[in-house]
Amino acid sequence: MAGSALTRLLALGAAGAWAAAVAPAAPAEAAHVDPARWRGFGEDSGCGREVISAKARSQRQGQQVASLSDCRSLCEGLPTGMCTGVEYSHVTSSCFFLREKVQFMRHAPGKTCWSLAPEDDTHHTEVFVMLPLDTVSDSGELKDPHELAQMLDKLKWAGLDGFMVDVWWGLTEKSPKVYNFSAYRDLFEMARERQWQVQAVASFHQCGGNVGDSCNILLPDFVLKADDIWYRDSYGNDDREYISLFADEVPVGGRTPVQMYQDWMAAFASEFSHDLGGLISEVMVGMGPCGELRYPSYRLDHWSWCGHGEFQSWDHNALASLHGAAQSAGHLDWAFPPTVAEAGHYKSRPNETEFFGSGFKTDQGKFFLDWYSNALQAHGHRVLSRAREVFQGKTGISGKVAGIHWWYDSPSHAAEATAGYYNTNGRNGYHEIAGVFKEHGASLDFTCLEMRTADASIACLSNPEGLITQVIEATQSHGMHFGGENALQRYDTAAYEQMISYKEHLKGLTYLRLTPELVEPDNLERFKDFTTVMHGVGHQEAQSVDDINEMIG
Repeated sequence: MAGSALTRLLALGAAGAWAAAVAPAAPAEAAHVDPARWRGFGEDSGCGREVISAKARSQRQGQQVASLSDCRSLCEGLPTGMCTGVEYSHVTSSCFFLREKVQFMRHAPGKTCWSLAPEDDTHHTEVFVMLPLDTVSDSGELKDPHELAQMLDKLKWAGLDGFMVDVWWGLTEKSPKVYNFSAYRDLFEMARERQWQVQAVASFHQCGGNVGDSCNILLPDFVLKADDIWYRDSYGNDDREYISLFADEVPVGGRTPVQMYQDWMAAFASEFSHDLGGLISEVMVGMGPCGELRYPSYRLDHWSWCGHGEFQSWDHNALASLHGAAQSAGHLDWAFPPTVAEAGHYKSRPNETEFFGSGFKTDQGKFFLDWYSNALQAHGHRVLSRAREVFQGKTGISGKVAGIHWWYDSPSHAAEATAGYYNTNGRNGYHEIAGVFKEHGASLDFTCLEMRTADASIACLSNPEGLITQVIEATQSHGMHFGGENALQRYDTAAYEQMISYKEHLKGLTYLRLTPELVEPDNLERFKDFTTVMHGVGHQEAQSVDDINEMIG
């Protein structure tokens, strides 16, 4: 696997990722092509698809070339506009020049495609990687610092800007107001040694029970002992992954949950006071399950794909809030949430229920969805205002919104609605949430950037690209930073291509997740190529995987 990684750049065919050829090169320099000026189309990205028609390409008449490099050199030597890339056949040694902008081509055996990189591709998008959820063990120590260091060294070669890590409430405050961040201090020093930055997640939720969870870290015992502060569904099932937002102002051992969050953030800010804004570039504030601002509407112990989930509004505090809102509206008959008979269960589909078939459009349906979503936004206001008060602009703060793409193309947006995102009846739930974040100086982080609508479930009316576009437009309308991440662990070129397509809108992208598979040679080279393009062409010096393996032993 020797040789420059940049000479084998992937096919990251983002919108606008093509440019005209450079001015003709002198014959003596034809074989010395700057590899950073080229982007390649890897094996699973699509070289040689039929879309490269005869009109879009022309073969070098009467001449065959010995290598892809020679083919590329000839392309660069042509007058401007005559060649924007090449398709080279290893079988026939034929060199085709691409004259039109052709993107997302499928690989064909024996062929390789390359395109000239745009000279104005200078937008720098930071790339971070999420560390394993159990990087810090249940005992409060780094799980395997030696193995972690080896993987981080390989990622250093790949041009990473830093890492994101969950700082678990359940590990760092085992007794009220007694904080221990020592393991995270050791971890952050590993970032400093590599001249990286850290995105620290204030993880006020449980680890375990969600997609991709590989650990079992509960909330602090002194919190778990409390009653009547948990989300509850219509069956009476409590969810102890995150304290119910309806209990934000309910005292628990002398402090409300919001006060606990603020105290914890203040302790973190004090512990790392010299690193805020430098080593620690951002604190992501957890505001719900998985750290996302949402209700736990699709719990894995009850839900399965692609159910629309259930409203989480049956605990004592939620019912009291709804009763008060109904009374203020002059409709005490609206004081109860939709029942299972009306709105279905976790695994139901919208067309199977009365509420998501038509009830959501009634006055009572609109009232309920408005109350439910407003309560979620109010929770965001409360927690983010405390974060802003604690960090005082010394480091960036952000919040995370879930990428609930199934049933996005249904009239009711049912799965979003049960999670608290009111995105129907003329409402733009993401514009409203972005406004909450903007008010407190927080950026918005969103998931599922690797997903394509063409690959999504038609039966579940899934539309991840439409959803992402709506969220991007929401952040742009508020003039705020947009960050993103992939929802599922993927190493393929198609996923990288899709994330690259949002590059111009992204301040930063956090890749999920660091695993031994990610740093395997082939995957690592592909990841390096991805970070290179995210940074802008020519951002990094080339070095082979063999070199980095030899360096770290």
